[in-house]
Amino acid sequence: MMTRRAMILATAVFLLNLPGQVVSAQASIVHNMVCTVAHGYTMQEVLEVARSIDFDQPDGPNFVFFRQAITGNGNVSPNSFVFATRWADMEHWARSRASRARSPQGALMFQMTDCDWQNSWISLDYTVDEGGSPYEGGELNASLMYFRTCDLREDRTVQDFVDRLAQGNARFREAGDRSIMQVSRRWLGSREGVSPRQVGVRVVGENAEGLARRLDMSVPTGPPQNSQDRVVENCNRRMLMWSHVVHWSSPS
Repeated sequence: MMTRRAMILATAVFLLNLPGQVVSAQASIVHNMVCTVAHGYTMQEVLEVARSIDFDQPDGPNFVFFRQAITGNGNVSPNSFVFATRWADMEHWARSRASRARSPQGALMFQMTDCDWQNSWISLDYTVDEGGSPYEGGELNASLMYFRTCDLREDRTVQDFVDRLAQGNARFREAGDRSIMQVSRRWLGSREGVSPRQVGVRVVGENAEGLARRLDMSVPTGPPQNSQDRVVENCNRRMLMWSHVVHWSSPS
């Protein structure tokens, strides 16, 4: 009989060779859901209550972020935000769900919000390079970020995309940029009308000014290149967001 360790290794090797479905050593699990601030409350009040929750429990999440759109994509509801919880892997996520205890602060937070649990999704996230220091290494409560989605070409993999982004990110690193760049791929939880080859790119600034400076350096100066060597078919426009730190346990 194959041991559990051997089964995990075999599964990882299989996934690494699937087009567009790469799980690298840096991959982590992020559980995302869209929430809305309930009538009579403000986002700041929700953040204060959420930050009072004791996440430093055995099997607690590594990070918790609330992300609000500043410039939306036409589908963002008023007073909505994305509740993003980062885990080491699915086993970590499952242990937490089995062992977590209810708290008065948690009950109050969910009274103050309306979250679409049934349509939540889990993504595989991995970091493009090691040069980022978002939120000034965890010292800030919030930073600017942007997010965009792209569709991979049929003959390209997520790893190809990560490698290409790392090459392009080098010029920002040389200019002193400390934003973190991550690739996100829906893994569990489909969305009607979305291509299975769609991937997301998230860039979170070292601070708000750092992300704004990076965007200034990204302003296009000419027509888009139509390279035959491109990794993606197309990308949508960046969506600017505030990313609020609710819980931070270690460097990302």
